[in-house]
Amino acid sequence: MNVCFRALRRARNGEPLRLLLVLFLLYALHASKLYASEQEPGGAQALKQMSLEQLGDVKVTTASKEPEEVWNTASAIFVITQEDIRRSGATNLPDVLRLAPGVEVAQLDSDKWAIGIRGFQGRLSKSVLVLIDGRSVYTPLFAGVYWEVQDVPLEDIERIEVIRGPGGTIWGANAVNGVINIITKSAKDTRGLMLSGGGGNVEHGFLTARYGGGDDKFSYRLYGTGFSRGSQFHSDHMEFDGWEMGQGGFRTDWDPTPRDTVTIQGDAYGTVAGQSQGISTYTPPALVVADDNGYFFGQNVLGRWRRSISSSSDIQVQAYFDRTDRHDINYREIRNTFDLDVIHHIILPRNEFIWGGGVRVSPSHFIQTVPSVIFTPEYQTYNIFSGFVQDQIAIVPQRLSFIVGTKLEHNSFSGFEVQPSGRLLWTPNDHQTIWAAITRAVRTPSRIEEGFQFTNLATTNPLPIYVRLIGDGDFSAEQLNGYEMGYRALFTPSVYVDVATFYNQYDDLLSVELHTPFVEPSPSTHLILPLYLRNGILGNTRGIEISPVWNMTKWWRLKGSYSYVHLSMRDKSTSIDVSTVRQLEGDSPQHTAVIQSYFELPRNFQFDLAYRYVSSLPDLQVPAYSTADARLGWRINRQFELSLVGQNLLQPEHVEYGGDPGPLVGIRRGVYGKVTWTR
Repeated sequence: MNVCFRALRRARNGEPLRLLLVLFLLYALHASKLYASEQEPGGAQALKQMSLEQLGDVKVTTASKEPEEVWNTASAIFVITQEDIRRSGATNLPDVLRLAPGVEVAQLDSDKWAIGIRGFQGRLSKSVLVLIDGRSVYTPLFAGVYWEVQDVPLEDIERIEVIRGPGGTIWGANAVNGVINIITKSAKDTRGLMLSGGGGNVEHGFLTARYGGGDDKFSYRLYGTGFSRGSQFHSDHMEFDGWEMGQGGFRTDWDPTPRDTVTIQGDAYGTVAGQSQGISTYTPPALVVADDNGYFFGQNVLGRWRRSISSSSDIQVQAYFDRTDRHDINYREIRNTFDLDVIHHIILPRNEFIWGGGVRVSPSHFIQTVPSVIFTPEYQTYNIFSGFVQDQIAIVPQRLSFIVGTKLEHNSFSGFEVQPSGRLLWTPNDHQTIWAAITRAVRTPSRIEEGFQFTNLATTNPLPIYVRLIGDGDFSAEQLNGYEMGYRALFTPSVYVDVATFYNQYDDLLSVELHTPFVEPSPSTHLILPLYLRNGILGNTRGIEISPVWNMTKWWRLKGSYSYVHLSMRDKSTSIDVSTVRQLEGDSPQHTAVIQSYFELPRNFQFDLAYRYVSSLPDLQVPAYSTADARLGWRINRQFELSLVGQNLLQPEHVEYGGDPGPLVGIRRGVYGKVTWTR
């Protein structure tokens, strides 16, 4: 041990953490021998995770809105379990999503991420539908998800289901490239008191408190959580991106009769997130980079009732209200969303039939705060009326099925949309699945394409010239026709593999078209270069995703994933866009690889490693990078657990994405400690 400490003292230039990883690994290998010798023959303690056979038996709901085993799912689905989350050492939802193959996650700064599935990685994840317990967090203002306000106590998550590929038939518009469904635990599973907290150099401090109680019929939980995070690395020393957030909420689960279950839950949050924005003015003509805080608040409440009508039929009704008040540096929006969905499920001798409908009403109020960002009208209501039907036909019972369905939807922006799909599912045996799918999905217009103007000063010499991005309503839905195939199998009790491949055809993608410049005399004379949002891009993507799991021994599990995606985009003959194709093709990595190692050590220690490689983003001038995380956990007894986590350990900082004014922000190496107490 003294030799180890002397080696650490001698290391220089970032080597101590690399050496620490090696020492941890050597210790783990040594301890594993001791661990094995402590067990009686044939009585070795299994990994504190589900077996590989159980991985395929997990019931998921995202693919069809009804529980079904992974083995019987004709989609590229991946499940992130609570154990995966705990042992990853992640402290936020975007970092947890790095565990899923085919999901591109890049951090811009301390409080912003760019996330995509099968390409189209972007700040707002416009082609991905994100749900928290069935509540959509997709905003129709800028078409996407604000990740800095999506927070769930990670200890309360049961699982995260990630579908790569279109899910419009079930979930409707904007489920184009994938669906992320975050599912929290039932209140029955969170009884008692839990306190969890810690801090470090980047994660300055975090604390979660939860209390639950009840009986077999009625259970509840209350929680509060908050954190403070420091800035990332800025070469210009403009450390604007501090981040603080507090959130509280509740959940109740009630079984009033043997046939009925009722869930009511709600949350409220407040966020202060550092921002940097370029703001243009007309008098005098100027472009000012403003570094300030954004203030975001939100509340939501959701109710769900499920009744088992018979052994072959059930109905579910869900309703929620969601209010957001977002005050960025350059605009403010207040939005209220009311949503109601009804689902009816019927099982017949050779058919499994599911149908339903829904309505969503979302009035919003835009408040202009700077002259360069305008939405008209200021008050607008976004409506969606939808219905869907899906039938799973058993061609050969328990072995071969054909799944056909469609979503019919009418929205305020693009009118009537149809999103059909056909899927084939073949299960040659209980531990092998082969599937194929053809699907259509759409990304409907948002307010940014309807009555939007964003103006940016380009030059002041000799005449002030402004570039103006304009969404005037002459924009239709983006379209996808997707073709997928997949295979998953349990080859041995120790080896599980899931493979999916895809080819997607896109049409009517957003382009930026330059029209005739004009002079604007007020408030002072200046020239406008108008860029209109149009549907001028088409193209295709293709790729493959591989995610194996290997139980090396009773005390060592390896998991990995490799994702490849190639985007080939082009302008339509009617388009004069000169930049969007390059951005689409160069803003997402072609290659992503992840290797995770889970060790069970003596005396209730756990040691976990994760290595990640992400290829370059040419359009953003972001080079390829590799990094690693490590976690050492110790379950002292049933009540106390300690953990030490290192993140991004291979270099002091690295760049993952761009988007803020100024130089690219480096994501810093971080270390934090955490203690969890349950009673």
